[in-house]
Amino acid sequence: MYKSIQTLILMGIIFHTRAQDNQEPGYKIYHSPTEQTLEISDIISLSDQADVILFGEEHNDSLAHALQRQLYEDLLTTRRKVILSMEMFERDVQLVLNEYLAGLISESSLIKEGRAWNNYLDYAPLVNLAKKNNQQVIAANVPTRYASMVSRKGIGTLKLLDKKVSSYFSIFEPPGENDPYRKKFDAAMGSHGHQMGPSVFHAQLLRDATMAESILKAWKKNRNSIILHLTGRFHSDEGLGTVSELSSRKKKLRLLTLSCFPAEDFAAPNWAAYRDLAEIIILTNPKSTKNF
Repeated sequence: MYKSIQTLILMGIIFHTRAQDNQEPGYKIYHSPTEQTLEISDIISLSDQADVILFGEEHNDSLAHALQRQLYEDLLTTRRKVILSMEMFERDVQLVLNEYLAGLISESSLIKEGRAWNNYLDYAPLVNLAKKNNQQVIAANVPTRYASMVSRKGIGTLKLLDKKVSSYFSIFEPPGENDPYRKKFDAAMGSHGHQMGPSVFHAQLLRDATMAESILKAWKKNRNSIILHLTGRFHSDEGLGTVSELSSRKKKLRLLTLSCFPAEDFAAPNWAAYRDLAEIIILTNPKSTKNF
């Protein structure tokens, strides 16, 4: 159903063999530690040393979604178990997601009852690959209603919730004013964020902490598996957000971070400017069509 003509064309754009020497590919991959350019197959090789791969994306980047699918498919061919963890589903719909993976409910039911994102079409190929290969998919994120509650009324309101829903989120220790993630968040939010106070940032931390806990719980139960976590790259760039939470909760957990985004200097990348974002940098052609 979701392997549409549009998807096939997109995959062809990215993974085609060059017909002409001067033809530009749709993506470029760079390994920050070695300062070398890579291919998708190199990422698979690097993943052998990782417990968790965190793929930071721009949500509207169609090329990124196609690369995610290719990476997941390649991982499935080399690993017995690959757990897909997704920011795009929230913890309280895990049962719905499991029912779909088990073939008990329709995809339309998953979309409706699972509160799938408007661009679910971008993630459907991965979810359906998991279903086909009997792999787990983790609904990793905190329910939006709780993040919104913290943003509006403060972190203290989590204590007012019924204990029955405590499994839907993870508590965290708010950092100080000089925390680099807080500074980055405030800069991104601008004056609007400053006017609303720290509660907006705490809602962000709630998402990060919950996703980190979701990943860690899955890893502890499946230590022979590798986890591929899909997330907006603000949650993982520069080793902050979810990456920082994972590292602090399990110091020996082996992480492989990817940051994928359209870059205006795609033709001649200034890799040094991107080096600190992640271990693997994937630049996509900014001229490619965005899905929203």
